[in-house]
Amino acid sequence: MRICSIFIVLFCIFPLLPGCSLKIHQPVQSEIIDTNPSPESTRLLEVARDKFYTVDSREELLDSMQAFRNVLKIDPGNREAWSYICNQYILLGAAYTAERSLKRQYYREAMQSCELAMYTHEQFRQEMARGSKPWEAAHTLEAEDAPAMLFWVTALQYEFKEAMTLPSKIVNIRWLQHALVFLDRIEEVAPEFGNGAVEMAYSVCYCVLPGFYGGDEEKCYGYMEEAVSENDGYLLAKWGRGRYFHQVTGDTESAFRDLRWVAGQDLDLYNDPYPWKVYFQSDAKAVLTGKSEL
Repeated sequence: MRICSIFIVLFCIFPLLPGCSLKIHQPVQSEIIDTNPSPESTRLLEVARDKFYTVDSREELLDSMQAFRNVLKIDPGNREAWSYICNQYILLGAAYTAERSLKRQYYREAMQSCELAMYTHEQFRQEMARGSKPWEAAHTLEAEDAPAMLFWVTALQYEFKEAMTLPSKIVNIRWLQHALVFLDRIEEVAPEFGNGAVEMAYSVCYCVLPGFYGGDEEKCYGYMEEAVSENDGYLLAKWGRGRYFHQVTGDTESAFRDLRWVAGQDLDLYNDPYPWKVYFQSDAKAVLTGKSEL
């Protein structure tokens, strides 16, 4: 009872402290109706995909993002293009940005891009028009929306990790409950999706949420084990386990062991999207050489 009382006091006080901001959902402004593919938009989408899968610098990433925007100029309801842009905003913030304020901006742009991908569903649009929040309308989404849902969750988790002060994390903690709604929907409509990425996102939520908001240590550990098991042939889960999970467990030795493993791999042998595996490995090396904190 005393712990709960302390949390309530902190919850009330922290919004008044410097560096604390309450995250409020801002509805996207969209007139998207339906996708309208054409031979030209299909060609541009192929060009954009090709660009993305060779990105290994900030300049190339920005060029890739513009290529997907070129698709949207012709086909503004293209779900795949919006999902790619969401993914790339996350990468831009995580891999190529140091300033906290810019990271926050990019992660929020990512979430809005994901919501625009979701807007391509008429039922989702109708729910939003009635005043629902995206997570309240998640029940309308289907398997083809799994990337947008997962990237929305990923962007939110990166914002928590890299762009929020401790007071902000405390007052915004319930946003991770919204993330669980999207993850549950992915499990309903696309249970095989993600190659362990969904399980890793679950693990983050259950590790970070306090128990009275649904946090669960057993689920935290269990989902991390599932993520690594299902991520065979990918770097993501072991990088995430080393980079973040073991910070929660306090097992620094295991964290460095995972990161040494990631740093020593031949990228050609792994199936993560090329720009992301470049980031995972470079980030692991930065931690191991002391250029970045664990």
